[in-house]
Amino acid sequence: MDALRAVGAAWPGAVAVSGGGDSVALMFLLAAYARDAKLAPPVVLTVDHGLRPDSAKDAKAVARMAQDAGLKAHVLTWKGAAPKSDVEAEARSMRYRLMGEWLVAHKISALYVAHTLEDQAETFLLRLARGSGLDGLSAMRVIAPYPQPGFESLMVVRPLLDMARVPLRDYLRQKKKTWLEDPMNADPRFARSKLRAAWPQL
Repeated sequence: MDALRAVGAAWPGAVAVSGGGDSVALMFLLAAYARDAKLAPPVVLTVDHGLRPDSAKDAKAVARMAQDAGLKAHVLTWKGAAPKSDVEAEARSMRYRLMGEWLVAHKISALYVAHTLEDQAETFLLRLARGSGLDGLSAMRVIAPYPQPGFESLMVVRPLLDMARVPLRDYLRQKKKTWLEDPMNADPRFARSKLRAAWPQL
């Protein structure tokens, strides 16, 4: 984190937490970093997208996890119509739009997200399958522009991009912390879920 801040990662920041193991681990890691460095704590943002019956309950669970980490959490609720097609991409756009609006309103310029080494590999393979060119196949960056138009003042920071998922969950188990498993991650309708199911062969 010190190295990232030295090359432009803004602080204080908000951390996007879905409740999954990666984002919960990042939340606790950033909270610990802020305490050790005597910095303002991160703010937790979680989105109730309304795409599943349990989405509101999961968002409340994330707020409790944030409280457990000594952090303030804000649940952002999507009020628009649910997407009918390309659900993964539309849900992602919805999340970033809600969080971007909150960040601008509260004058926080960095959103910290928990993309991992596996996310990097999955993104490359998904783009390869879609026939992306060189720009599309380039790796996700640790510090990058906000991935939604209209939020040019914001950045996304990915501190876990060179870390695998297993050590992050080991870290949570060591701290006796729990996380949520999103059933959409195993839904065979979605390309990323299919890719994860085939990961042992890949």
